[in-house]
Amino acid sequence: MKKEDLANAVKKLEAALDALGMTEHEDTRIMPVYVEYWVANELMKMGRDVEMISRRSYDLLLPEKNVRIEVKSGKFSGLNAAASFGKGKQIKNAEFDFCVFTTYDIDFRVKEAMVFAREELEEVANKPRPHFAAHPTTNPCLLLRYNSLDDYLEDVKENDRLEIEIDLHKHPEKYVNRWDKIR
Repeated sequence: MKKEDLANAVKKLEAALDALGMTEHEDTRIMPVYVEYWVANELMKMGRDVEMISRRSYDLLLPEKNVRIEVKSGKFSGLNAAASFGKGKQIKNAEFDFCVFTTYDIDFRVKEAMVFAREELEEVANKPRPHFAAHPTTNPCLLLRYNSLDDYLEDVKENDRLEIEIDLHKHPEKYVNRWDKIR
């Protein structure tokens, strides 16, 4: 996809999100599509060649080095947003190289983009937490993002905490807008 076509698609999707936001309709099905285009556009702005793949295993490909990127989106509802990795197969089977997890609020605007190497997410796949999942039998492997470390520590019991989540909340600068990690 050409850079200008991608930028145009992002603008049109944003217009659709604006229209949905005005209705206060809770339909969030468009958000994962928008976020994939948004991430591809951000990478393209940085001079990267990007292919939209949208496979079950990953969403974007940087063809120059065959780098596979999975894109996740999570709506902040209350204190947190979550990225669902199903039963963790994508992570365990190394089906992507990097993950970009974007969070958003009720206004359908990207709040933050966090970049993770797949290896950083192995704990997510190895410690399912179905009691946090909207669909416990199919999506128990979650990465949780809270507004603050204090909110996380208050809401997540010690035996349910993940080191990657603690590190994300203590040191967000290691993940938020770290596009340079994608090499």
